[in-house]
Amino acid sequence: MPRSSPVPGWVPPDLPTSPGVYRFLGETGEPLYIGKSVNLRRRVRGYFYGSGPTGRLADLAFLARAVSYRRTGSDLEARLLEARAILNHRPRFNRAIKNRWRGWYLEIDQGVPFPRPRVVRAIRSPSARYFGPYAGRFVPLEISRLVEDLFGLRSCAGSIRPDVDGPACLRHEIGTCPAPCIGAEGVNDYRRRVRDAIELLTDADRARLLRSRLVADSRGADEERAGREPSAGRRLEWLDELETYRSVLERPSRQPSLLAILPHPEPERRVFLPVASGRVLPMKVASTGPRRWRDAVSDACYAVRVRELRMDSTLQPDEMVISLIVRRWLETGAPDGTVYDLGTMTDGEVLRSTIADGCQAARLRIPEPAERRAG
Repeated sequence: MPRSSPVPGWVPPDLPTSPGVYRFLGETGEPLYIGKSVNLRRRVRGYFYGSGPTGRLADLAFLARAVSYRRTGSDLEARLLEARAILNHRPRFNRAIKNRWRGWYLEIDQGVPFPRPRVVRAIRSPSARYFGPYAGRFVPLEISRLVEDLFGLRSCAGSIRPDVDGPACLRHEIGTCPAPCIGAEGVNDYRRRVRDAIELLTDADRARLLRSRLVADSRGADEERAGREPSAGRRLEWLDELETYRSVLERPSRQPSLLAILPHPEPERRVFLPVASGRVLPMKVASTGPRRWRDAVSDACYAVRVRELRMDSTLQPDEMVISLIVRRWLETGAPDGTVYDLGTMTDGEVLRSTIADGCQAARLRIPEPAERRAG
């Protein structure tokens, strides 16, 4: 007697072996789980083989009633479609992207009289300057600590109502806080410190100027004045430590703009992936016909130029998820794709290069899944 398949009948029997995105759907059609694979058939059917699903996968298999899928021409396209779908639908059985990439920000709210650096989970105030998002909490906390010491900004929570008869904290005693809480420094002088801190965080040239001044001071007879102000040498140490985080302080607008061209499941089409200063714009499918190809390249380049003009300085957490996927793909050599730098090339140069590189060729081979090549 033939052995029955452990795969439920609601799993499509004609699942392709190509890359793509799949969804386990509930009774009302809602996505329960969204995933991607370089081999859709092997991945989806693999949930039910071996000893069968256990734990959360067993709950997923019990609640699921259907599987939908979408083929892609590349693993990168599948990764981006998977991430965007998870961020849009927030399926109950997807945890990795939902929990890992909420993001952390360094906030300096200039809308209050005595701002202080804070580490927060979301952009909240239009009067504040934000840096990030960061993948974890450690880096913004370290930056916040160094900024407080280097520029003499308060670290205490809550609003400040100066009380000349109140006690000062230990940081005032060691010279790393001007103590606006007891009226030792007024609003204007304190806010000047805040502006200097923001300028240093946003402009590497400011850091170099400050370092030159501190180096000159440290060579002279710069001693701590009555223990109330850190020496130039100590401040130089803080500045150098802060500069180790310069790569994560750089504004997203300094990231490159580019156009990536990827394979499509249909050989007479291509997938256009435009990126504007680190932000990944919606993917478009283009035909390889001469007239349509020219229009598609022009439209993709134009979309990037327009997005650059109205670019704000901070990536939202969901934008960072997508941006990091593309960044890591670029770092691995952009497999199965061709990339054009829109920061150094004109639209006409991009068009001519795509044709010279064969991106418009009648057929573009879709890479075989890694599992099939390994076999």
